[in-house]
Amino acid sequence: MMSSDKAAVFTITFGVACAVLYVICTEVNLPLLTYHPVIGELDPLWTPEKRGPVMYWYGWMLTSLIGASALAFAATAVPERWLQRAILVGAFAAVSYLILYTLALFVYDRASIELALLQSRWLSAVIAVAAAALLGCLAPAGWSERLWPGWVWVVPVGALAVLGYYLSPYFTH
Repeated sequence: MMSSDKAAVFTITFGVACAVLYVICTEVNLPLLTYHPVIGELDPLWTPEKRGPVMYWYGWMLTSLIGASALAFAATAVPERWLQRAILVGAFAAVSYLILYTLALFVYDRASIELALLQSRWLSAVIAVAAAALLGCLAPAGWSERLWPGWVWVVPVGALAVLGYYLSPYFTH
């Protein structure tokens, strides 16, 4: 990625960030809008169903769009070496979260006592971000100087695969 090509930086960052933010929005349920199709009403943020089913999809898409746009604009404004380091920390955080949360659920399922804290996504997320920040600071500069361009499609495909796994109960019942 060349820092002089702001359009490429914006496009790549937007594509990756939008997919990742969409998965986060659906998992944590962070819609900016809630649509009630039966009564034709649109509410700000998350609201419970009033009459009939409720649609959060529009809100999740809007949240992802705004968040990805903000990240993409920020990516065009920072020096390339900072951007490369942020990508490295983000990759560390994503992998750390998946490993930590999977291990936490594995331990929770096999524990002989109730360990409800292990079911918290927030605990795994906070530890993963802290570990990623530490690894990002300690990682050699060469690790972030030249990143593989394949991340442009690997990250969104991986994010949507995680989303498909999370949503599989809705399609199998």
